Amino acid sequence: MIKAAIRSIKDDFSRAMFFWLTFVLTSMFMFLFFHVSYGQGVCFIDAKNDISTFVTILVITICMIVIYFANDFYVKKKSKDLAVYLVCGGTFIQIALFLLIQTICLFLLAIPFGIALAVTFFPVVNYVLDVYLQSDIVISIQTSAATSTLIIIFVVLVWCTILNLGYAFRSSIKSLIDDEKTIDKQLLGFPVEFQINVKKLLNLKKIIAAIMFIGPLFLMYFNRHDFKSMMLFSMIGMIGFYLCIGCYVIPCLDYLVKERIVHKPVQLITYGFVRNDILLMKKNIVLLVVSTVLLLAILLSCIDRPLEVLLSMLSFVLINILLSLSIMFRFSTELVTRIRVFKSIFYIGYTLKLQKVIMRKEIVIVYGFIISVCLLYMMNIFGLLYMTGLLNVSLIYSMLFAFLIPLLICGFINYVYYRYIILKGVK
Repeated sequence: MIKAAIRSIKDDFSRAMFFWLTFVLTSMFMFLFFHVSYGQGVCFIDAKNDISTFVTILVITICMIVIYFANDFYVKKKSKDLAVYLVCGGTFIQIALFLLIQTICLFLLAIPFGIALAVTFFPVVNYVLDVYLQSDIVISIQTSAATSTLIIIFVVLVWCTILNLGYAFRSSIKSLIDDEKTIDKQLLGFPVEFQINVKKLLNLKKIIAAIMFIGPLFLMYFNRHDFKSMMLFSMIGMIGFYLCIGCYVIPCLDYLVKERIVHKPVQLITYGFVRNDILLMKKNIVLLVVSTVLLLAILLSCIDRPLEVLLSMLSFVLINILLSLSIMFRFSTELVTRIRVFKSIFYIGYTLKLQKVIMRKEIVIVYGFIISVCLLYMMNIFGLLYMTGLLNVSLIYSMLFAFLIPLLICGFINYVYYRYIILKGVK
């Protein structure tokens, strides 16, 4: 079983590498995060320190969600291998061990790399504290922080094990073979006598969603000296963003596909894919946008406390990397299901050149949508920080690059992977 698990990692090396990279970044981030949070004056278990406690809970939750997305991406790609094991008489315990051995191997290989990378970043963290935040605090290796990191890593490993056991337990041969298929869910229709009231409620929901998304941007400037209110405004705005996806984004894409671009073949396919992508990745997109905006709002609320500012900035940078990877994983999972669609449109006249245009436009629109929504709030928060003189321009640019670069890299990887699987499948 051990040889089979290791051979499976070698056969699917690219996905195993992405899974391993997620573990490396998670362990690196947690090691850095706990050493900063255990610095002078900040301790995540200190209930009196609300900001540190809130950020820690938020960060640990996001890390576990990212691990879930990466694990789901990796394990589901093993579905056909698991189906072969079942056909050959394999048991639930053997399948669970097959997955568990791979997870443990990748995790054990990732932890030393993650901790080593974290230690190499200590000088950078201390430099930021000294030069940008004018603080004399020095971050160094602490036993309590290292212990907390190991506990969280162990919890994550148990979390992955439970997920894989559940996946193996509920799997059958047919479900494993069909696991990558996308299931279209039809919405239930309303009775005729309720349709008028439903339309009124939907119109009211649209108005509320728009006010909740745009309104906080104006309120931030009216209350620009009350930084603690920024977190509340940001949370309201993110609820509005979640509602706007269903009230505006999807209906607009439906209108484009059904009314405006029916006679434009490339745009028709492209925006149809974009609509499907946003629906499938809605949770990932919302999680990225909400985390980015909330962490910036937290940074505003503790701007006069250097170590907590560093904690927020560190969380902002590394959580953005992890969530960008989670979007890439989810997008890659969906792209595999497109091979049959591209084969079909190839037979009705869509040449390989047109298919490349569709893939490129789809990636640009999806990632452009994610970046645009985040930047709408980010630029306003950065503007407030600059207007009040609490954050210099070089640090603002650094945080913008830290936000943009991971998303752009993940978008490029998705595009390369998209072209590879589609062109290989069509040919």
